Amino acid sequence: MSFDTQQASLAQWLQRLEALHPSEIELGLARISRVAERLDCLRPAPLVILVGGTNGKGTTSALLSALLQAQGLTVGLYCSPHIHRYNERVQVNGREVSDADLCAGFRAVEAARGETSLTYFEFGTLAALHWFKQQQLDACVLEIGLGGRLDAVNIVDADISVVTSIGLDHQAWLGDTVEQIGYEKAGIARAGRWLVCGQPQPPATVRATAKTLGAHWCGRDDDFFVQPDGNQLQVRFRQHNQTQQWQLPAAHIPYPNVATAIQTLALLERLPDQATVAAVVQQLRVAGRLQHFVRQQNGQRLQLTLDVAHNEQAAAYIGQQLGRVDGIILGMLADKDPAAVLAALPQTEQLLVVGLDCPRGLSAAQLAERIGSAVLLTQAETVAAAMQQLPDHGHWLVCGSFYTVEAALAVLEQEAEQWNCI
Repeated sequence: MSFDTQQASLAQWLQRLEALHPSEIELGLARISRVAERLDCLRPAPLVILVGGTNGKGTTSALLSALLQAQGLTVGLYCSPHIHRYNERVQVNGREVSDADLCAGFRAVEAARGETSLTYFEFGTLAALHWFKQQQLDACVLEIGLGGRLDAVNIVDADISVVTSIGLDHQAWLGDTVEQIGYEKAGIARAGRWLVCGQPQPPATVRATAKTLGAHWCGRDDDFFVQPDGNQLQVRFRQHNQTQQWQLPAAHIPYPNVATAIQTLALLERLPDQATVAAVVQQLRVAGRLQHFVRQQNGQRLQLTLDVAHNEQAAAYIGQQLGRVDGIILGMLADKDPAAVLAALPQTEQLLVVGLDCPRGLSAAQLAERIGSAVLLTQAETVAAAMQQLPDHGHWLVCGSFYTVEAALAVLEQEAEQWNCI
């Protein structure tokens, strides 16, 4: 049966993209670059910011976009993966792209690619860049999907590149050591332009790669600094060859990402004034990142914290922020390290492992087997089933994957009258 590109719905297009290429990931830029040149979308906006890293890409990208919007600019944001809808990946000034516009983008890519094979992510990236090019944007913030050097998003002509952090993740594609992964992450640097690194004391390969590519280096704890101080953040950064020191309200996103975003915009001479930055930092929330909900019933208070934390580095940050919780609902993918993640998470006496019905998802039994019996462990087949087992009081953490958080948010939406986001 032939595929009708003119009449296909977004769901039909996404189903088609999943079947077009035999591999979920095929690293390399030659194929996608050829199609991008035909679409003329390698420069989707006058200002292009590229954001990579193991953790912190999503919150840093969201903050960069919000700070640019606060200056009256029209800003495109490309991020992945999504939590609720594919449309979340492509936004302009916080508004998600419509189904119709996504389908139009897919049709444009289909027409331009000819016989060139594209993965699901490559096809979606090209559609996003093509649509951004049509929107007369002032700026575009593009989040790297996986790795950096050979990631589809790295085809663009970027004005500045950001590496938020370097940790062990996606080893099957990026390498087994932080040195190898650092090399891949730093591969988004550009000759004669800044590479901002939010990782203190990064692997030597990060700075060496930036130097080899001819980029200018700006590193945390070398050139900019951040320190939490109670309910405030102390941030020092470079601007116009001078050191600025600001005091900002504590953020709902990781404080290193706040400093990294500020330093990035300062280097671009696009940083708003301190009061504007403080207001944006205080207001910004990013779905699935330290997201807090409270249910109060019959004098009992239950708090849920949701975070996608799916690797050891992200789990360690959550552990630092929360310290201890009454219980954890954990669901993970097969290519992660559950034991290392659990060891880094907040201390708890109750662990409820769940199965994920998705590609690479571990069943509850598989996850329990890989973790062992370090804590009192129970199982549930789904996140929804686990949520029904929650007590009436205490503080529980839900984490381990975007899929885990997506399922939890779906339950919270169904029970919206019971829960308040704080």
